Amino acid sequence: MRAVSLLRGELALREVPTPVPGAGQVLVRTLACAICASDHHYMDHPEATRQDRSGMRVDAPEQDVIMGHEYCAEVVSYGPDTRQKIPVGTRVTSPPLMLTPGGATRIVGMAPDAPGGFGEYFLLSEAFLRPLPDDLPVERLALIDALAVGWYYTRLGATDDDRVPLVVGLGAIGLSAVMALKQRGAATVVAADPSPQRRELAQRLGADLVVDPREMPSFAAWRDAAWGAPEEVHDRMILFGRPKCDVYECTGVEGVLADLVLDCPPDTRIFSAGGAPADTIPSSEAHLKGVNIQFGGGPALGDWYETLDLVVSGQLDPTPLIGRVVGIEDLTQAIDEARSSAAPIRIAWTAGG
Repeated sequence: MRAVSLLRGELALREVPTPVPGAGQVLVRTLACAICASDHHYMDHPEATRQDRSGMRVDAPEQDVIMGHEYCAEVVSYGPDTRQKIPVGTRVTSPPLMLTPGGATRIVGMAPDAPGGFGEYFLLSEAFLRPLPDDLPVERLALIDALAVGWYYTRLGATDDDRVPLVVGLGAIGLSAVMALKQRGAATVVAADPSPQRRELAQRLGADLVVDPREMPSFAAWRDAAWGAPEEVHDRMILFGRPKCDVYECTGVEGVLADLVLDCPPDTRIFSAGGAPADTIPSSEAHLKGVNIQFGGGPALGDWYETLDLVVSGQLDPTPLIGRVVGIEDLTQAIDEARSSAAPIRIAWTAGG
């Protein structure tokens, strides 16, 4: 089969063996797979993978690693020890988790024994599989995982009425957080990003106030929205019980998390969804202000499947995030182009692209 694989640090379209499903696994044909910043992190920072003791990611430079963990696919065949309740030919998806026959748990697309959707065929674990309808665009169904991240983080923070959210970074995860916050009923959502195109899209998706952080500090805009009061009184207003800040950090850029800790008001909660490969946190300032930081950890399976239901029902629609669809012949170049902040929010390859 054809696949865009990572081998010896080089990404290219190659002919590779079609994977064979093992016990509990299913061979699927890729219908659509989107490019995520996590793919770039995996490629560019093998040292982070080597330091990961969970075994969910594997650095294997001498083997073909086929990335791609945002996908919609079609069942082709089943491996041994499977129940086979979903008929061959059915559209499916699953969280990007793979249970290997050897007992390991992998992230799909981040290990040689867990090939992902950047190939014409890949493997999924039957235990996680869910059927999909035939009447929705495949690229829309491929973005369930991206939306699930925002749904997970906003579940952790959006239920408190005394907090006003600030979303920093308006890539796919930041925009999914904006969508999820409004879906969950947040009255005011502030969003910050240098890109005017991304700020405009955030407004279309429900953000109440957008700001270019190069022109106005993000927390200054947040104070205007949350308190309608000047900066010099903000600490006193928190002490008197005025709204507090929930920050959704979705940039993945080193140094942003540290700046948020230094600049945020007291009692801020920061949900670090961006996941910079390396960062330094000013812990003394975090202690002084009582900052609570949630590092990753999601989406949980329940959040993932709930997001799937919301997308299928139309309550969450990722279509505005899809900027371009390509064929597998153009996927290598598209992965490189997706690094740019000027690139579409999501580029997907499809079997008909």
